[in-house]
Amino acid sequence: MFTGLRRRQAFATGNKWVYAARMDKFIPTIAGLALLCAGPAAAQSVLDRLTVSTEASFPRVPVVRIMDDVSDVCGGGVTANAVYCTSDNTIYLAPEGKDGRDVYALAHLYGHGLQVRYGIADLALNAILANREREAELRGMVTRQVECLAGFLVARAGIEPPRIADLFEAEPMTGAHWGRRPVRAGPEVSIGLAARATWFAHGAAATTALDCTVEEVPADLIAAADRG
Repeated sequence: MFTGLRRRQAFATGNKWVYAARMDKFIPTIAGLALLCAGPAAAQSVLDRLTVSTEASFPRVPVVRIMDDVSDVCGGGVTANAVYCTSDNTIYLAPEGKDGRDVYALAHLYGHGLQVRYGIADLALNAILANREREAELRGMVTRQVECLAGFLVARAGIEPPRIADLFEAEPMTGAHWGRRPVRAGPEVSIGLAARATWFAHGAAATTALDCTVEEVPADLIAAADRG
């Protein structure tokens, strides 16, 4: 489906900054510099590891801002505790203080970030616009790839991949949680908890991001950008 479509690379990121909640200054976020976090120390440590590892592998990934409350970000009206705002290339995360769920949320949003920053989201959108009758099917493929990339990034960071089916009783990340401002108007997709767990585990066992190709959704642009 995506073969032959023009592959448009996202614009490169400029200087990246992160805001530390309850502090009145900004600090640069680069690989090797720990992310300041408002959550518990344990959660901070594991999120730091994921952030540093992901930034080292994929320099264009979104900026991460750890906050107490994200309800007013990216156009406001946010009901999720974690969102990716493509308008400013920023992930906003209000940690729950539960390592597994916080790591999953950040890794999932990084997955969306990889798709956007390395051209896969453009390919998917073009395919959806050309095949409106298949929108749900194509968005399902995109979502499975996001879960795969999330698992891949967690394993790359040397973090024990959480068992998604054990973390949640109901399927997570089904509401609007990524897109341009206002993010509350973003896509809502459900593929089932079991499918999310399967693809996350698949990514955690993958040796390359190319293993996160999902049917008609390629991962070659992401794999080619990998510096890990």
